[in-house]
Amino acid sequence: MIRSLGFVAALILLNSAWAFPGPNFLPLSEDQHELLVTILNWLLALCLVCEVNTELSRWAEDKWIWKDDKSVWNWGNEVAVITGGSKGIGAMVVKTLVSYGIRVAVLDVEPLSDVFLSEESNSINFYKCDITSRVQVHEAGEAIRSDFGSPSILVNNAGIGNANTILESSPEGLRTIFEVNLLSHWNTVQEFLPDMIAKKKGHIMSVASLAAFFGLAGMTDYSCTKAGLIAFHEGLTQELKHRYSCPQIKTTIVYPNWTRTRLIRAIEKGIRGPVMDPKDVAEAMAKQIISAKGGQVILGPNIAASIRALPTWLQEFIRDRMAHIVTVKATTAVA
Repeated sequence: MIRSLGFVAALILLNSAWAFPGPNFLPLSEDQHELLVTILNWLLALCLVCEVNTELSRWAEDKWIWKDDKSVWNWGNEVAVITGGSKGIGAMVVKTLVSYGIRVAVLDVEPLSDVFLSEESNSINFYKCDITSRVQVHEAGEAIRSDFGSPSILVNNAGIGNANTILESSPEGLRTIFEVNLLSHWNTVQEFLPDMIAKKKGHIMSVASLAAFFGLAGMTDYSCTKAGLIAFHEGLTQELKHRYSCPQIKTTIVYPNWTRTRLIRAIEKGIRGPVMDPKDVAEAMAKQIISAKGGQVILGPNIAASIRALPTWLQEFIRDRMAHIVTVKATTAVA
C-alpha cells in the first residue's frame, strides 16, 4: 500500500510539473504535451481506483470491521491448536507462534520431529489424534482445555496428497484424502469454536493451496479437497457474522504455492518455477495471526485467484502448461 500511495504522489507531482512546465522543461509540441497529461491523468485515476478496490477488499475480508481491537490479544496467554504440527509447514508454524510466547497444542498422528528445541518444549504439548475421528478430536479438546485452557487460535494445517489419475484412484484413497483435507475441519471447528463464540474472540485458519483454483491432471482429488476449503471458509465467515453475531472471530484461508514438503517429493522434478520453503509459508501464516486480521493469504502469483475470470482459452492454456507436473503414481504423502 505504501508503494502504491508513493506512486500516486509521484504521479500528482509529475502531473503538476507537466501541467505547468517551466522553461525548457520538456521539448514537446503542444499536442504531445496534452497527450502526456491525458495519459498521466488516466494512470492516476486507475491507480486511485485500484487502491480503493484493495482497501475495500481488505475491509470486506475482515468482516467489515474498520479497526481491529488488538488489545484483546495477549500472546503470552493465548493457546493455539495446530493440526499436522509435528513436521513440515505445521512444525514451522508451531515454532514461529511459540517465539511470540503462544502456547501450542499439536494434534497429529506422528510424534513431534526433532526440529523443536528443548527450550520450546515447555510451550508445546503433543496430542496423538486422528483428526478424522470426531471422538478423538473431542478427547484431545478435553485434554487441551485441562492442560492449557480454551484455545483462541485454530490452524487447520494437516493435509495429505495423492498422485493418481481419476481412474487410478481407489475408494479408500478418496475417502482418506477428503476426510483429512476437508471433513476434519468440521471436527476441529465444532470442538473449538463454541468457546471462541462465548468469548467473542478467536482466529480460525484454513490451509488450502493454489491448486484450489484449478484442477490439475494427476491430482484431481487433492484439488477438489482444497477447492472445498474455499466454500468452507466462506460459509464459516458468513455464519460467524449472521448466525452467531461474532464478526470479531477472525477467519483466514491460506493458499501456498508448491512447498518443499513430503507432499511433493515424488513430483518435484516436474515443477517449473520456484518451490517455497516451509519456513516462509509458516512466517506468512504467523504474521496473519499476529496482525489479528482475517482474509486471504495468497503465497504465489495473485493472478491464480482470478484465473476463472480469464477467457476460457487462456484458462485452458494455463492448465495445459501444468499438465506435465504430476505424471507419476505415488502413494499418500503428508504435507
